[in-house]
Amino acid sequence: MLPGATSRRLQTKAFADEWAAANLDARSASGPLWVVLGDSASQGIGATTRDASYVGVAHELLRRREAWRVVNLSRAGAGIADVLARQLPELAALTLHESAALVSCVIGVEDVARRTPGIELTVRSLLSALPSGAVVATVPLRVPGAGPVNAVIFEEAARHGLRVAELPMAAVAPGRGRDALELGDVAHAAWARALIAAVDGPVQAPAPAPAAATVEPADR
Repeated sequence: MLPGATSRRLQTKAFADEWAAANLDARSASGPLWVVLGDSASQGIGATTRDASYVGVAHELLRRREAWRVVNLSRAGAGIADVLARQLPELAALTLHESAALVSCVIGVEDVARRTPGIELTVRSLLSALPSGAVVATVPLRVPGAGPVNAVIFEEAARHGLRVAELPMAAVAPGRGRDALELGDVAHAAWARALIAAVDGPVQAPAPAPAAATVEPADR
């Protein structure tokens, strides 16, 4: 991470401005459209440049196959409620006349780190609202609250036909919320590979139903 809160704020502002300009270019271009939902990690915070972020690296990998373009609707400091209230409506407006070939959502670190009440319920609401085939990521934190949330992610992904990107665990800073993760270029590149693996993989399969118990007839 860049040293100091001031440096982080400057990077956050710079990357937000860069994405805003890039989004305008992407909207007017042609080719398969990838729409990104998420928080500061999806903005690229911690990477040395926006292109070194997981979105930038994954976009480059996709562009080697076809002329993909990306519109990044993520916001630094966002939580699940922000995606539900702001980013999903923006996605709906963006895709009103043109469907997205890919939607991804990397969110939940803020909520898990802050122990947001009702997080499992909001995760279910979010995943039910994502388009079929979208990629949703696990919460890459080694904290008690992450396990139950990730279990819900796998469960709901199977229910709604989503793909799951299992993100490598990131280093955790002694802070909460937007300061919980320490992502550098190496970590961003690893997240990009996980996302591409999910894009190329199948949708999450539903868990098999438990086998029915066999009842032996009573002796007569």
